[in-house]
Amino acid sequence: MVVGYGGRKVIMDNNDTSYYGRILIKALATYYPDNYYILYSPKRESNKRLTSLYNEDSVRVKFPRSYVHNKHLWYTRTGIVKSAKAHGVNTFHGIDDGIPSGFEGSNFPTVFTMTDPLYYSAGNWVKRMFMQRRARKACRIAKRVIALNEVDRQLIIDHYHVNPDNVEVVHPCFFAGCDESVPDNMHEILREKYHLPEKFILYKGRMEKDDNIKEAMQLLHELRNRKISIVLLGYRTDFFDNIIKNDAHDLHIFHRFKQLDKVHHADLTAVCKMAQAVIIPNTDRMRDNYKIINAQRSGALVICKDSAKAREYGGDGVIYYDSFADGAEKLSDVLEDENKRAAMIKAARANTERFTSKMLADEMIHIYRSVLMHRRLFIE
Repeated sequence: MVVGYGGRKVIMDNNDTSYYGRILIKALATYYPDNYYILYSPKRESNKRLTSLYNEDSVRVKFPRSYVHNKHLWYTRTGIVKSAKAHGVNTFHGIDDGIPSGFEGSNFPTVFTMTDPLYYSAGNWVKRMFMQRRARKACRIAKRVIALNEVDRQLIIDHYHVNPDNVEVVHPCFFAGCDESVPDNMHEILREKYHLPEKFILYKGRMEKDDNIKEAMQLLHELRNRKISIVLLGYRTDFFDNIIKNDAHDLHIFHRFKQLDKVHHADLTAVCKMAQAVIIPNTDRMRDNYKIINAQRSGALVICKDSAKAREYGGDGVIYYDSFADGAEKLSDVLEDENKRAAMIKAARANTERFTSKMLADEMIHIYRSVLMHRRLFIE
């Protein structure tokens, strides 16, 4: 993904499906609507994940001219640089996919964000190495590199040998839908609609080996309250069918076990509130840390695997655990004391004030303006 700011313009790659990129553009368009936010893409195929952004008055979509035969080269080399200058763009911001090589040596103000510095989410090691090589080049071109947390900031400095003065932390914001009010009668309606248990722990995400779902199942087994079930929200995988279901039988919790392919987007906040807790058994990846602040903002009690990233996002409003037995003991204590549970949810809600879309937009605009000012001072 690419985003940039300058002379009332911002650019973003239409091909990217990055959650961070979408909430960033939405925040900028909401709080700084006087700028134009231009989405550049080498392909004209629509991206359903970004469709909602097209309704913003300040968002534009640009494609290469019809006479450009090699759209990929236009996008990665000097073609997009010429287009950006023609449209009055002063600052270019790449997210994950790097910065086109055409910007190298151009003195064009550039910003680069890495949501996954080592690109573990890229898949096989060959693609990870390729992405890291592109990221290393982007770090060399960019006037400012952005990390989403302090752990990643230090990783970028050490792994890509970036000047610490050029690396900043800009936290993401929670999803705006988490603030939507839920009518009192909605809980029973949703319980019937999705056949939800009376009391349950909610897991939302992928169902693969590295998601640590087995640990969540073991934690449920160790809970003192045997009437609590677990609801796994996510599409079934081979790992789920061959491993997770068998584990549920082996742990004798299959009767306390439910899987849902999906919950309607408008119902998700209410379902989170209905849960006794939202469990996040893997907090090493950025996408799982998004879940922490979204669940907290929804008014849910959050329990997650302890890590430096998790503590940076969750603050004092999360139950952290090192082992499933430790997590089961801590969660049981909180669930058995309603005052303690209410206090943690209140602390969690207060913690999310650090992750508002206004703060995200303000910090990013400040960075765009700083690199633009640096360029002007350099030229003068």
